[in-house]
Amino acid sequence: MVVTIPYILAASGMLSLAHASPSRFPLETRAVAYKNYKGDGTVGDGWPDVSNWADFETLWSTNIATSAGACKSLSLEPNSDSENTVLKAAIKQAGTDTGLDPRFILAAVFQESTGCVRVKTSYSSNENIRNPGLLQCDNGEHTCNDEKRGISQLVPCPDAQIKGMITDGVGLTTEWGLKQVVKQSGASDVSKYYKGALLYNSGVMPEDGNLGHGRSNACYSSDIANRLVGWVDDKSPCNRDTIGDL
Repeated sequence: MVVTIPYILAASGMLSLAHASPSRFPLETRAVAYKNYKGDGTVGDGWPDVSNWADFETLWSTNIATSAGACKSLSLEPNSDSENTVLKAAIKQAGTDTGLDPRFILAAVFQESTGCVRVKTSYSSNENIRNPGLLQCDNGEHTCNDEKRGISQLVPCPDAQIKGMITDGVGLTTEWGLKQVVKQSGASDVSKYYKGALLYNSGVMPEDGNLGHGRSNACYSSDIANRLVGWVDDKSPCNRDTIGDL
């Protein structure tokens, strides 16, 4: 989810619901164990380089395999095969159109919505800022589930809405998305993605530069890094209160 500077939006999008209790649909095996990352997002501080990321097809197949169960746990109709086909293509196209690594976009999608095309539109409790879609973006226009606008779990979710949820979230059809936050990070190495992830979630860098001290979800950048190397789950084992000081 994105913030509208200087306001903080509701943390973690729909996954905050899944995090409230243990996953009802855990993976039988996890080839990649979760690792806590803190520091400035650089390889020198222990964060994974792009060369350590899993390839796109592996990330897609492992995440989409758990998506149906995650959607059900959120009382959402699981994606159809055709909806998944559109979603996958939209993520890859967004990577081409933004210059972002599509694996980063994919990781953000599953972090924000577990890839459920009918994910609920969330609203911040304090500022009433709207976060719709697969990337729970800042005031995007595309969604297949927004009860406040009279849209209740569109089945099927139209192709245009799926594509639009991705273009909204990456910042192609909105003014503030993944493309903009990665640029705002000011970095040119792999840390631009981890710093951008923090900015997407909370809108401001911690004064000490430690991504584990993010003011919204302190685990957000660590979660993204883990997703990129192949960790998969809808419940992060990261402790938001301690991640920055481990």
